[in-house]
Amino acid sequence: MKKFLIISLAFISFGLKAQTTEPDPFGSEYNFDSTTFEETPAEAPAVEEKKSPLGFKPYEKFTPPIDTNSNLITYIGVMPFKPLENDVYDGGTIDSLYWRAKKFLMQKYTTVYKEAPKKPLVFPKEMLIEDYKPDGDVGRIVIKPTVPFMLKNNEFSYSQNGTITFRIDIRVKDDKYKYKISHFVHNTVAKGSEKPIQTYLEFYANQKRGPKANDAYLLAVDKLVKDFIKELSKVMKDPVVKDEDDF
Repeated sequence: MKKFLIISLAFISFGLKAQTTEPDPFGSEYNFDSTTFEETPAEAPAVEEKKSPLGFKPYEKFTPPIDTNSNLITYIGVMPFKPLENDVYDGGTIDSLYWRAKKFLMQKYTTVYKEAPKKPLVFPKEMLIEDYKPDGDVGRIVIKPTVPFMLKNNEFSYSQNGTITFRIDIRVKDDKYKYKISHFVHNTVAKGSEKPIQTYLEFYANQKRGPKANDAYLLAVDKLVKDFIKELSKVMKDPVVKDEDDF
């Protein structure tokens, strides 16, 4: 009798538990293998910026200007000429711009002008490519100077690494002038043999390995050219001339 009561109570308890169990809200196909789950966000999270394993941003290689026709590193610019409003100094003619550019190039890249400034301005044969005096609506000077190639060590010092040869092309008109600087060649010598080595600047731009080391050469040229453009722009402007009655 006692055994019968125990069995009956067990069946009653099982039946009550089955009645109170909530139905499966996810359906029989829900996968409960995952211990955690979250609702899908309304918006996708922002993509994080790629960083190296140490948390630093990857190095971005310097990209110099490339002429799509020649595939050479080339700096080109057209500068308009604005004469003085009071016409005190008439320096905007094509002849004036031509002579200003020529004198500037002679002073900067030759010893001829420094040694004999009163002699006619004549470029050395090894430097001159073309010297076309204005005869109509355009004048042109093309030279190939070679200067010390200075690389930046830090914020306070530079050191020379061979020389750099490049081509400067300046064209002038009555109301503007154009500069084009290209054909950069880095001149060094082989250690021991002292054999001359010529490296085109495009070599450093196309190298995949050692981007920082190659960028040192590209950035040195970039600074050299930008300094030249800055100096040229000052030379090609009318000087500040005040009227005698302007106090």
